[in-house]
Amino acid sequence: MTLHFNPLKLSLGLTTALVSGTLLAAPALAQDLKFSIPLPLSGPFAVTGQAQQVGWQHAVDYINKNGGVKGRKIDISFYDDEYKVELGVAGFKKAAADSGLVFAGGDGTPFVRAISPENNERYKVLMSSTGAASDLIDVAKYKYHFLVGPTYSDMVGLLFKHMKENHKGGTPKVALVYSASEFGRDILENARTMAKALDINIVLEEETKFTGVDVTAHAIKLRNAAPDFIIFHGYAGNIWPEIVKLAREYGVKGQFMGTLYGSHPEVVSGVGQAVDGFLGAVSVELVLKDRTEPMLKTIDGYMRTWTAKPYTGYANVGYMQSWATALILKEAIGRAIDKGKPLNGDNLIAEVNGLKDWDSGGIFGVPVSFDKNRIPYGVIYRYSWPNGQFTVQSASKWQRGD
Repeated sequence: MTLHFNPLKLSLGLTTALVSGTLLAAPALAQDLKFSIPLPLSGPFAVTGQAQQVGWQHAVDYINKNGGVKGRKIDISFYDDEYKVELGVAGFKKAAADSGLVFAGGDGTPFVRAISPENNERYKVLMSSTGAASDLIDVAKYKYHFLVGPTYSDMVGLLFKHMKENHKGGTPKVALVYSASEFGRDILENARTMAKALDINIVLEEETKFTGVDVTAHAIKLRNAAPDFIIFHGYAGNIWPEIVKLAREYGVKGQFMGTLYGSHPEVVSGVGQAVDGFLGAVSVELVLKDRTEPMLKTIDGYMRTWTAKPYTGYANVGYMQSWATALILKEAIGRAIDKGKPLNGDNLIAEVNGLKDWDSGGIFGVPVSFDKNRIPYGVIYRYSWPNGQFTVQSASKWQRGD
C-alpha cells in the first residue's frame, strides 16, 4: 500500500505519530487505485479526523493484504484540511488534476456542497463524506456522492419510532436541542413533519452555541418544558454533555437521546452517570469485543493494535465509517472491474447504488441496500453504567429511519 501525506497543513510530527511502526510507504504502481482523503488532522476536530485516518489505514491495509481489489492495490493519500472548505476544495482539485483518481473523500457537508457542482460538470469523481445532511439524497445535485449510512433526518426518524414504540402515557413530548450551525439546524424541518405524522409533540426547539461554557439557560428551559425525550443534534462531543449534567441537577427526568456524532462511546462515557441510559442513533456497529461476525472480528484485531488508544471493545464512529466506506468501495469497484467498465464516477456510482441486500460481514447489522445514494438503515444503542461499569448495548433492531 502506498500512503501519501500530502499536504496542505499536515505536520511531519503528526504524520510520524500516526504511521510510525505500522505502515510503510512503497512506490505506487500504474494499476493502483488512487484514493484522496481530506481529514481534519489539526484544529478543533483533530481527534475525530485522526480516528478516521486510522480506520482508513487499517481497512486499506486489510484489503491490500488480501488481494486488493481484483488484484489491484489501493494507493491512498491523506491531506489535512482543518475542516475548512477552501482547503478541502484545493486538495480535491490537486488530486483530481492527476490522472487516475478513482475516489475522493469529503470532509463534511459544506465541502461536498462546495465541490459537487464542479465535480458534476468537470471531474466526475466518485465521492463520499463524513457528513449526513438531509439534502444529500438529492441525486441530481450530488450526482457522484454517496452516504455510508442514513441521513441526520433518518436518524431522528429512528429515535421517533423508538419513542412511539416504547413510550407509555399518551403523546410523547420531545425537546430538540441543536447547535447554531447548518449541521445543527439540518433536522428541524423534517423532524417537524415526522413528529406531526407520528403524533409526537415537539415542546421545545432550543438552539445553542456550537461551543461555550455557560449552559444554565438551556437547562432551565428543559426543566420548564418537561419533555419526555430530549434529542441532541449538531455537536461534536461538546456542549450537550454539560447541558445533560446540569439538567439532571435541575431535576429534568426526560430520556436523553442523540444522533451519530453525539454517540461516540468515548464521548458518552465521559459524561458519567448523569447520562445513564442515553440512546444514540448510529449508522454502524460499535460493539466489537467477542463478536463472531467475520469483519467485526477482523476489525477487533486491528483495534487491538492501535496502541495510541486504549482498547475498550467499543469502536469510534468515524473509525468504523472509514472501514465501511473502504469495503463498499472494494465491492463496487470490484464489480465494475469484473464488467470491464472504466472506473469513472458514472460507472462507480451506478455500482454503489446497485448494491442490494449486501452483506458487510457485520459492519451493518443487516444486509443493506442503497436508496438515493445512501444506506437508510441504522440502529439505536443504549449507553449504561451498571455497577459503575460503562456498557454499550443494542436497544433496537436494525431498521430504516425514513
